[in-house]
Amino acid sequence: MKLNVLKDYPLSGLTTFKIGGAARFYIKAESPGGVCESVELAKRHGIPFYVLGGGSNLLVSDRGYDGLVVHIANTESDTATDGENVYKTCGAGVVWDSFVSECVGENLFGVECLSGIPGTVGASPVQNIGAYGQSVESLIHEVVAVDTADGNTVRFSNAQCNFSYRKSLFNSEAFGKYIIISVKFALKRVGKPSVRYHDLEKYFLKDTDVTLQEIRTAVLKIREHKGMLQMDGYRGFKCAGSFFKNPVVSGGHFDEIAGVLNVAAPNRNWYWPQSDAEVKVSAAFLIDNCFGKGFRKGRVGLAPNHTLAIVNYDDATFSEVIDFAKLIEDTVYERFKVTLDREIQILQ
Repeated sequence: MKLNVLKDYPLSGLTTFKIGGAARFYIKAESPGGVCESVELAKRHGIPFYVLGGGSNLLVSDRGYDGLVVHIANTESDTATDGENVYKTCGAGVVWDSFVSECVGENLFGVECLSGIPGTVGASPVQNIGAYGQSVESLIHEVVAVDTADGNTVRFSNAQCNFSYRKSLFNSEAFGKYIIISVKFALKRVGKPSVRYHDLEKYFLKDTDVTLQEIRTAVLKIREHKGMLQMDGYRGFKCAGSFFKNPVVSGGHFDEIAGVLNVAAPNRNWYWPQSDAEVKVSAAFLIDNCFGKGFRKGRVGLAPNHTLAIVNYDDATFSEVIDFAKLIEDTVYERFKVTLDREIQILQ
């Protein structure tokens, strides 16, 4: 296979932040074989490489990347069924929301609340993406990846992916070791649309007799209102969606946070008790109490309707975004003693 290697390729246009310099080398890999050959080429010449999907969770340095960017673009798909389940296998380069739209159109249950999430299918198991009460950990049947050490193809069952909140094998202990080339999802023909999340309950006034398409439409409208949608025809911002993860704290720490906020915890939808005496706290709620929605500093700021999104308002630089993020992190820690972990990846 002949690889088309491009030099000094601009990366800003490949990210939703629209920030960053150029890659020293760039290859668009449109097949699993192209992925393997790209990695082999980089290793043969001693060049560092980075695997790029939809660029929706990435902030690139203004200096760019002094290595090879392998842009995953394989979009082969397949559907099979065993009667109860429908199995859809998608190439890592498939646009995530196109996959969701297809499933909703076929009346398959399980991904309707994940509408509007930017990026590609290949990123979904890495971050264990989730929204509005659903996450991919309950849907993924198998992940196929390339081992960057030897170029062999490896298959991972759901259990082997080690899923937890916004975490998996692929972004923790095995970070950088595997390149995902396809994901197999198990979806249900029969089910009930998920209206468990507060925003959806509010949207439907707790009327759960709704269709999958109505759920998808509602999620897209909610995400658009928050400025978290990166789709043509909708209002959006130059950002990477949620910049921070929701922190999980001990029960005692949660009581301290509630005391600082001076709120009656049961009356506010800003926390979610976990099964092991811990509490997941809304990072957006903490940030909102420190700064308020739409807070700006120069060319960078928070989205006007959602404080988890840091927005490039006017051709901001990489350093400006990082400095702004640090201001958010330091202020939240100073007030609540909560460390905010970044959800985005940084390439520099």
